[in-house]
Amino acid sequence: MKRFTFIILWIAWGNIYAQNPQIPNHSFENWMTAQLKSLHEYFDSNDEGLNDNNIQQMTDAYSGHYAVKLESSLDADNEVQVGYFINFDPDHFVGGSPYTEHVDSICGYYKAHVVDQDSALLVTIFKNNGNMIGGGVYKFGADKNTNNWTRFCYPTHMPTGIIPDTLMLGAASSNAIEEVNMETGSWIQLDSLFFKAGNQLTTLPPNHSFELWDSREINSPDSFETSLQWDITTNPLSIEKVSDATDGNYAIKLNTVINQEQDTIIGVLSNGHIGSWPFDGGMAVTTIPTGVSWDYKVNIAGFARFEPRVAVIFKNNGQEVDEFGQSYNQSQTGYQHVDLPINLNSPVDTLLFVAFSGGYPGNSLWLDNVMLHYPSGTTDNLNIQRSMAFPIPANNQLNFKIKAIKPEDIKIQIMDLKGRIVTKRTFNLHSGENQLQIKLNDLSKGVYFYNIKTKDQNFTQQFIKK
Repeated sequence: MKRFTFIILWIAWGNIYAQNPQIPNHSFENWMTAQLKSLHEYFDSNDEGLNDNNIQQMTDAYSGHYAVKLESSLDADNEVQVGYFINFDPDHFVGGSPYTEHVDSICGYYKAHVVDQDSALLVTIFKNNGNMIGGGVYKFGADKNTNNWTRFCYPTHMPTGIIPDTLMLGAASSNAIEEVNMETGSWIQLDSLFFKAGNQLTTLPPNHSFELWDSREINSPDSFETSLQWDITTNPLSIEKVSDATDGNYAIKLNTVINQEQDTIIGVLSNGHIGSWPFDGGMAVTTIPTGVSWDYKVNIAGFARFEPRVAVIFKNNGQEVDEFGQSYNQSQTGYQHVDLPINLNSPVDTLLFVAFSGGYPGNSLWLDNVMLHYPSGTTDNLNIQRSMAFPIPANNQLNFKIKAIKPEDIKIQIMDLKGRIVTKRTFNLHSGENQLQIKLNDLSKGVYFYNIKTKDQNFTQQFIKK
């Protein structure tokens, strides 16, 4: 089963300065904290990266205190992300839990709402000495939709007299094995799984009633996308909030780490959208800075593919124009300051900031106090000095704190992933701090954009409606 990564898109401080605009959160003082729960004894879609909780702990249980709900949603790239849990590696078909009893049926209780031709999946595989001896992929289509707890039993087709040594178990909210007809909004809720041999119960599967959950706190820097979208099972994480700072209370540390599946996760930070290179998005610029500076430390454990690097990339109409940066091949135990001149003779409209910890596990890169420098007296004449949207994620209302220099009309629009305006309002700002609200009651949960537009300013951020 292919696992899908969802990039959680957070509401962030959109710091816009009236003079000498800076990359938002350039000193890494503002962080979002996410409290995530993952299913104990399984790898699940909440382990794969920061997302919108495609797997949830539910108090609506058939027995005990909790059940598990898996749900498919649409991400910022307009792809369906599947809620799942598994106790094995589907790429190499290894792993699982020890199990040594003959089983002829897997049973349990479910609720489901599967959309159109999609199928929720329950995967049960028994192996002996590495060979599959029973089980299968069981599908819940739209014909099995129910809002009431409903019992199911499926045969394992395990030959009589054969004893397994391994159990592989998993479930998904959409047909992620065949990767066909996957639909956002498909969900399945499971509880109280059990095995039978004839009329006799056998040993229960791990965490069969989904009572056991692991909780952890994940910090991610406001206004940046990071490698936390790929994996949050490593220790340390690929992105860390650290108090070893040169400006303010916090700095950021990027780590190259190995995850549970022995994949190398590179610490990546960008004010654009992390994807194919060069990354999309970035910061709109009307005045080209004359230089950029930052403070850094680096630990070099080795070299593979590329070195730790910090870079500022300028683009025009989505195409890269020029890049200014530094790579590092020697460890620095104390913070070093970098002043890098920028010389551009071509028109640009976007500044993309990126940093990498390098391709070798054990590499680390600390960053703080990233600053853009401008000619003396430069001003962009911007009225809005600061904008903040909260809470994170939003429920039925999105609140804004907007600081303006002078009174001005402002338009706030909420758009879906296809760019369609789903709600909009016009406000009259007064000078100073403004408190504004947009109602979200009529919106289904998912990823949206909010756009703030004035006479001279226009900026957009992404957020999640839960």
